[in-house]
Amino acid sequence: MKRSLLVVLSVCAWFLPVAAEESRAKNVVLFLADAAGIPTINAASRMGYGAPQRLFVQRLPFIGLSDTSTASEWVTDSAAGMTAIVTGIKTHNGVIAQGPDAVRGTKDGTPLKTLLDYAEEHGLATGIISNDSIAGATPAALYAHANDRSRFAQIVVQAFETRSGDGLDVLIGSAASERAAAAAAGTDLDALAARAARPLYRTLDAVPADARRAFVFADGSEFDLQRAVDTAIAILSRQPNGYFLMVESDAHTDRPEQGLRHLVEFDRVIERVAQHASSDTLMLFTADHSFDLRIHDGRNGDSVLAGLDPASPRANPSLRLPNVRIDDTHTGEEVMVAASGPGASRVHGYLANTDLFHIMLDAWGWK
Repeated sequence: MKRSLLVVLSVCAWFLPVAAEESRAKNVVLFLADAAGIPTINAASRMGYGAPQRLFVQRLPFIGLSDTSTASEWVTDSAAGMTAIVTGIKTHNGVIAQGPDAVRGTKDGTPLKTLLDYAEEHGLATGIISNDSIAGATPAALYAHANDRSRFAQIVVQAFETRSGDGLDVLIGSAASERAAAAAAGTDLDALAARAARPLYRTLDAVPADARRAFVFADGSEFDLQRAVDTAIAILSRQPNGYFLMVESDAHTDRPEQGLRHLVEFDRVIERVAQHASSDTLMLFTADHSFDLRIHDGRNGDSVLAGLDPASPRANPSLRLPNVRIDDTHTGEEVMVAASGPGASRVHGYLANTDLFHIMLDAWGWK
């Protein structure tokens, strides 16, 4: 018995220094699949590959579950959900990177310091990509403060401001409505970009091969996400100190075929980044909230979306198919977190969404 105890203690002692000396991250890439709860991940695997557990993110070495609640409600929207992930503080639905003392639409709360702010403060390059609105709640939670996520004109102009460091370096996403909102508020985004020394393009093709900064405000959301990520990483990697990049893909399944297709494509993007990432890059995948999609029937070889009428793909307010039911609403259960690279070992078990902020910050070794 004593000999067995000594063996156990010796093994534990051997592992402790390894954990204590875990390498620091130079780069952090946060992959955010908006509304990709575990049922959506399961359905995407079946749609994309005809079987469960075939997505790359399901095979990452460290996996946990994250709570998604807000400071006041069980079910979050993207504003409160993403704010918790990138600031470590819970707030209320509809509020962008302001504390829980904010009142949506009527009262500003305490401005919260985001992961992007920390990265800029430490001299890293920073980038944001979204195949949704560039001023949507998920990207905006990194670069803006607002007590109401719907104030697009107020939000988008903050992308050109410098809160710390030398400001955001790469911003790629859909921006047609944001241009219109800014213009209606009397702001010319092209002129603002010129004053802020942020080259503003409408397509990825227009970005110079040797660019060190690029804002791509596309007219639509169906651009090549893989190419956008490749472009961003090429630009950010020119900064020797490392970089922070957030990539969002919209996986809402109110339009079920589009949402599941986006998630399958996003998973392939993540796998490609992992194949080329340096060993000092922390990659973290999660969702801001889940969505009410459930597989309730089906057999091997069936189509997940069998019976879907392509002429009316939107579940409004609900959709009942032979194998799937969808109600057009967010839900409150935990979502998956998956990670690899320095600091990834902290992703395990049940987590709070605010824990993800600390996992990424600690991977850099910052407090």
